[in-house]
Amino acid sequence: MKFNIQDRIVLDEMVDTFTNEMLKQHAEYDKQDKKPIITATYWLHMIQEVQHKIDLHTTKKALKQSKLTR
Repeated sequence: MKFNIQDRIVLDEMVDTFTNEMLKQHAEYDKQDKKPIITATYWLHMIQEVQHKIDLHTTKKALKQSKLTR
């Protein structure tokens, strides 16, 4: 199964929202001088891995559209 353009829009939005919220949370941790259980660097690496796997299962047309809009 390959993700089409509509699937890809939803997946991109989910990944972007998660990334933004994670970065906000880690900024809050920094302000409060707290240590997160999982570091932002690790999360960003995992997000990159997930994005790569999503790319592999996306149609060429949907991948091209995703790259234009992101």
